[in-house]
Amino acid sequence: MRLPNIKSQVYYAYSLSLDGVQIGTIKTFTPSQARTHEYVREIALNGGTIKEGVPGVTDYTIRLEKVSLFEETLYTNFGIPSYDIQSQVSAVDIREEVHFPPSRKNSAATGPASQDPTGDAGVRIITWEKCWITEWGKTISTTAITVVENMTVKPTSVSV
Repeated sequence: MRLPNIKSQVYYAYSLSLDGVQIGTIKTFTPSQARTHEYVREIALNGGTIKEGVPGVTDYTIRLEKVSLFEETLYTNFGIPSYDIQSQVSAVDIREEVHFPPSRKNSAATGPASQDPTGDAGVRIITWEKCWITEWGKTISTTAITVVENMTVKPTSVSV
């Protein structure tokens, strides 16, 4: 695989897999993290002055959009035989793998290079663990002549 020798974060070698099976025709992959904060306030003062902010638990969300194919849908990638979220009986791991250009193996932009399964350096791997589907839908576009599936999943943890 030939990669361009560039500094920007445009990846030509980016792959996603669910429990080891690569997902094809991904349109967008949007992971996000959010965390609440509880504020400790003084009692019996006007409005209660904030004394400390206590971080809460992190909530992970991934939004997937995939061009729907006759042979393969997001449901089949998740191992679900029907178009029903309730049919998911076990969580899956989503593995995000980024092969970055050879000249950028250890930069501030890409982070430290890890080892991929073949032993080659220059790969960043993020695993979104134990993902459960929380939402599914599809968009039928007559202008682009495509059917795009939309799915939101909730991982329980993330590892790098």
